[in-house]
Amino acid sequence: MDKLSEIKADIKRGRLPLRSINWLVTELESQREINKEIKQKSRYKNYMEMAKENLALEEALKRTQSQRDYYKNQLNKLRV
Repeated sequence: MDKLSEIKADIKRGRLPLRSINWLVTELESQREINKEIKQKSRYKNYMEMAKENLALEEALKRTQSQRDYYKNQLNKLRV
């Protein structure tokens, strides 16, 4: 029987030893740390994805501006 099942059984019997409470608190703290790490990794990943998207948009904007300038110059050459 695993530890959590033992604790559940103890609770049903109306008792909860200090060692069980200690184990629960330790497990809870460890789960909080794991969740915190996962959230930070997730946040970092999202920032990296946004940065890549922004970089791609900036490059596309530069290409578009370059094409616009090229066609403006071509038009001006035709007018002269």
